[in-house]
Amino acid sequence: GSGTRCGDASAPMTAVPSSWRSDARERFMRTVVPVGKALHCSWMFRVNLGVSWLVPIADYVYDLTFDVCERVASTDPDAPKPQGSFLRRLLFDTTYRTAPPFPGTEKATSAEDWENPEVVARCKRAGHAPLYSFPDVPAAVNFWSAGGSWDARAKLPNVMLLNGQWDFHLAASPQDIPVGFFDTSFDTSSWDAIKVPANWECEGYDRPIYTNTFYPFPMDPPRALRRGVWTSSGGQAPPDRGGEVSLIPGWSWDPNAADPNELENPTGCYRRTFDLPEGWSANGRRVFLLFEGVDSAFYCWINGVRVGYSQDSRLPAEFDVTEHLVPGVNVVAAQVMRWSDGSYLEDQDHWWLSGIHRDVVLYVKEPVFIADYTVATTLPEASGGSATIHVDVFVHEAVSWDVAMPSQVVVEVLLFDADGRRVAGATTLPADLTPCDPGEVHGQPFEKTPPYFTRKVSVPCVVPAAHLWSAETPYLYTLVLRAVTPAGRPLRHGGQPLSLAPDVEACRVGIRSVCIAGKRLRVNGVPTIIQGVNRHDHCPRNGKAVTEASMLEDVLLMKKYNFNAVRCSHYPNHPRFYDLCDQYGLYVCDEANLETHGFQVGCHPTPFLSNDPRWRNAYVARMARMIQRDRNHVSIIMWSLGNEAGCGGGHAAMAQWARTHDPSRPLHYESGGARTPCTDIICPMYARVATCETMAAENPADERPVILCEYSHAMGNSNGGLDKYWECFRKEGAVQGGFIWDWVDQGLDAVAPSGRKFWAYGGDFGDKPNDAQFCINGVLFPDRSPHPAMEELKFLMRPVTFQVSGLCGELSGVNLETWASVSPVVVVRNWLNFATLDHTTTSWAVIADSGARLASGQLTLPVIPAGSSREVPWAAHLPDLQKLATATVAAAAVASDWTGGTELASSGQSQATAGIAPLRGWYLELRTTMAESTSWCNAGHEMASTQIPLPVPAGGFAMTLAVPRLIPSALPPLRVLDAGDQLLQVQCAGGVHMAFYLSGVGAGMLVNLGVKGTQILSQGPAPCFWRAPTDNDRGGEALSYCSRWRSAGIDRLAMAGGTPESITHGPGPNGALRVSVTYRLTPNGDAKAGAAGVAVALVHDVRTDSTVTVSVTATVSSSLPPVPRAGLRLRCPKDMGACEWFGRGPHECYSDRKASAAFGRYTALVDDMHVPYIVPSENGGRADASWVALHRRASTRVGGADKGEAAAAAGSGCVGPGLLLSVSGGDVAQISVQRHSLEALDRASHTHELEAATEAGDGGVHVHVDHRHMGLGGDDSWTPSVDLAHTIPSGATWTWGVTLAALSSDGDDDAFEVHRRLTTQPHAEQPLTGSVS
Repeated sequence: GSGTRCGDASAPMTAVPSSWRSDARERFMRTVVPVGKALHCSWMFRVNLGVSWLVPIADYVYDLTFDVCERVASTDPDAPKPQGSFLRRLLFDTTYRTAPPFPGTEKATSAEDWENPEVVARCKRAGHAPLYSFPDVPAAVNFWSAGGSWDARAKLPNVMLLNGQWDFHLAASPQDIPVGFFDTSFDTSSWDAIKVPANWECEGYDRPIYTNTFYPFPMDPPRALRRGVWTSSGGQAPPDRGGEVSLIPGWSWDPNAADPNELENPTGCYRRTFDLPEGWSANGRRVFLLFEGVDSAFYCWINGVRVGYSQDSRLPAEFDVTEHLVPGVNVVAAQVMRWSDGSYLEDQDHWWLSGIHRDVVLYVKEPVFIADYTVATTLPEASGGSATIHVDVFVHEAVSWDVAMPSQVVVEVLLFDADGRRVAGATTLPADLTPCDPGEVHGQPFEKTPPYFTRKVSVPCVVPAAHLWSAETPYLYTLVLRAVTPAGRPLRHGGQPLSLAPDVEACRVGIRSVCIAGKRLRVNGVPTIIQGVNRHDHCPRNGKAVTEASMLEDVLLMKKYNFNAVRCSHYPNHPRFYDLCDQYGLYVCDEANLETHGFQVGCHPTPFLSNDPRWRNAYVARMARMIQRDRNHVSIIMWSLGNEAGCGGGHAAMAQWARTHDPSRPLHYESGGARTPCTDIICPMYARVATCETMAAENPADERPVILCEYSHAMGNSNGGLDKYWECFRKEGAVQGGFIWDWVDQGLDAVAPSGRKFWAYGGDFGDKPNDAQFCINGVLFPDRSPHPAMEELKFLMRPVTFQVSGLCGELSGVNLETWASVSPVVVVRNWLNFATLDHTTTSWAVIADSGARLASGQLTLPVIPAGSSREVPWAAHLPDLQKLATATVAAAAVASDWTGGTELASSGQSQATAGIAPLRGWYLELRTTMAESTSWCNAGHEMASTQIPLPVPAGGFAMTLAVPRLIPSALPPLRVLDAGDQLLQVQCAGGVHMAFYLSGVGAGMLVNLGVKGTQILSQGPAPCFWRAPTDNDRGGEALSYCSRWRSAGIDRLAMAGGTPESITHGPGPNGALRVSVTYRLTPNGDAKAGAAGVAVALVHDVRTDSTVTVSVTATVSSSLPPVPRAGLRLRCPKDMGACEWFGRGPHECYSDRKASAAFGRYTALVDDMHVPYIVPSENGGRADASWVALHRRASTRVGGADKGEAAAAAGSGCVGPGLLLSVSGGDVAQISVQRHSLEALDRASHTHELEAATEAGDGGVHVHVDHRHMGLGGDDSWTPSVDLAHTIPSGATWTWGVTLAALSSDGDDDAFEVHRRLTTQPHAEQPLTGSVS
């Protein structure tokens, strides 16, 4: 009515002609008004930087910023100063929230290493591949054949793991550490014990801090001290816990204030003892101490002697400690500073956590040992041909007083296949080794570095019938290197040469190429779409200290949900993670530990530090050491220079180093415009689809593909609009996918004062500044249970898709007879790049909208090569739908009393169910599963599913049978009583009774609805136009949907003046009782003339068959912003704990995130309908539902399309009457059913608050049936990002309705049967009786 159409809620909404005003205003709000909002404008400019006509503008802006930054950072006293004190204050004192005076023109004079950017390490060994020091070749082969687990590494005879309990003391600053705590004689009996690896904040020391962009200390580079107080410009005190607003806008550091509870630079003092294994210090063997990860800077001592210093929280620090060890008991100590100059390079969007968070390893090597090796591969010229593996081996030999000259060394290279068979090998001669420079070290003096003889040998190794590695076919070889000194080690003073054992190293290698050609990223020459996700190291209990089991769980989940790539954001991950990616098959973007987001102007990170020469070595070291550690991993297909750090001289140096030392992989870097010379891939973040396509197409000479480094921000209930990205990606053009942001919600385990457990976010630990819940943006909860959006991603990235000819678009005008006459085919597309579909099986089923499975079978596919399509004739593999339709209706007529869900054999290939025929539609479902178990999934794992609406017969599914009435045919008249107490009471057939309010704010609405004294409805239905805001709704500050809704009072709509404009009750059509009311909903019930709001006409028709039809007409003022929903809300008693519906499911879905949600008949417990997002919000919706029923049952089934199973589950344990809500007029609705009220969801900022509010509330079941519900958005979470097609424009009139029907208490009523009767049978006319006024 009123210009609207009852139909699919996903269709573009047709509103009254005046709606253009709302659409125009919305476009104005989203295009013109943001110009006045500097941050919004700045961000949108950045998103579109890849578009060519913006590049000159961007270059000017960045050049201006670079110029200012360079002059501010210059150490030359004669260099010109920044132009004008105002500009300086704008850029630094205000934007950067510094502790004035900003020391940009000062040279660092601190003698402390942790405050000197030119010193990033002391005595730290050069970066190298992980070393295992195997005792022999069989041990190396067996180790990797068994998977190379971290636990197995700890059991190697030449390796000692120093994890476990360490003595621990936390000092307020480096100056406050206990004097001489590293000495062997120091008494630590009064100290605590802490586990290693761990972040000390997760063990009860100091506090976690979360910020997204701003530094958690006053910016005073190179000094990093939490000195001062984070203060509001308005003088308000920060809250004790997090909320939905961060402590960033309007806040800054007050350096003149002091916080007695804040530590300036917390410094952890660690100590432990260990027994040196016998023989480790004999015969010139070398012992190395390896810290895999320490945040943020630390010194290390062995037996009271300082052996080194290191920065870079995510890469190893290794020291040669041979000279400082003693036989027997030894003491290792570490002094770890939370803040250092390195902290300025680690401003990533995650928790600031400190300490020894990765493994500590002691290992021993032979005097002549393999110090490093690099692997490169050359592909065979033809499939199945020979490949070549090129190995560069670096051999070190310690220089000592008794060694005359370097030993003669022979290097053996052995290659074993996946079955442990030796397939290739080569052996060098002593003369093949040539002297070379020592491994590069960046930003560290060379004092006390043990001298070595350093030599190198290059060995090619031909691999016959080579197997190639890809994410789909991750074939790995084991490469074993053996360094032998056959003549022993010559001594300076003659005598018998010292006999040495061989030194053995090994790793797994894959044969793979990666290149960019023709605007495509190509793996093994094949264009490859990146189905990626960004991943942080995160554990809700241990912070950054992740276990191997957790990493494996992440990898397996990525594989099971069809991801093929992961970006290590924004730092090198735990080294074991790359082994797992090699083994199970994931492409990796390995990213340097570098982000300086706090040096930003607007939303643009600047290269302030990148253009300061004093920081150059720190930049290059982070890139070089990452490559040196990880370059032998076949899974890594690109290197990233970091994230959001501008683009300056430091980045140019990083890119040059990478391209020189590893030209086999492309470079990735977004900051500075997404297409700078530092990147080989155009890699914007959060660019919209149209922008990506423009970037890809506008410059034919630019060979670079477009791959989004971040897209679809998964913050809370998000990821709307994913389908439009994947429609673009699978066009197979130059836009080649991207990486979702991000993998896991970074919530930390916490316990509320009430004792309830919850996941904490920024501000919950009293941390300030903080960015609140901006760390809660994963597609997984912290415990690795998936968000519903994971189902959407899995569906869109599925490796096989099906289309049926003639059914690719809308089915309007296509009937079954016409479609079947043209010999339809099924088009099967294999989206894999390197494998056929022979390892899969595909099943099919025809499903009715009744929930019945009408026919099913297996679809035998032909061989479909990788990246190809094949046509399968329908008639040869799938049932004759005309015969199936006829047989189904006939079987339903015979079995009008449905008693089961078995399939009855019919003629030909079809099977007909003796159950319920379709009402309006039916569907073909195809499910592709794994035929056999693999390393990452079991047989039967579902890889892909597709549901295709089928055409219906020209005359529909004509039912000749009379559907049994659930109410006797001889209906008694309605009994209506107006007792004068402002309640209208009605009694109907079957013991159904109800009451209406006749005055007050509830006038014209149901008080309750029951059957024989048992309530099935305790409140409503009432019109509702508000939802609990999602994180995306809040995004955009004053421009956000949430801000505009609250400003307009949509969250406070109430009946104007507390009384209706009119209310009537009396005879309605066909003998019904009609109760009609009209009123206006305005903010806080404002009765002023012209107050913006919603005009409502609400009609209840109580029919003689005991059903109640509720009709709503609502007109939304054109001056309001788009509303979040237009629907009805109601409440049922708390014991109605099971629900059933036909619509999309079984998982949560919304209008812009429903591609994966198939139509079906589903059942679930009400408790399971809620999605416990960490910040409570709108959740649990199910799209396009025709009906929903609530039961007093304990259903155990969650989801299912088989009608027999669903009905059996829904009918089990019936203890009372239920309620059906049937959407009127063949329309569909967005539904939600849960125990949490809208108000409780709106008020709570944490799950424990929501749980407490619900327990203290009415305890009812809250139901929403929405005619329209706004989409979720998710292109980003800081601008209004819901597509206009999925908003609800104001200035329009909407009409909708729903029918309420009681379901019997004995479980005999089938909800679909009742829905069918309500939508197909006319209502008989019966008179009203009783007192009606």
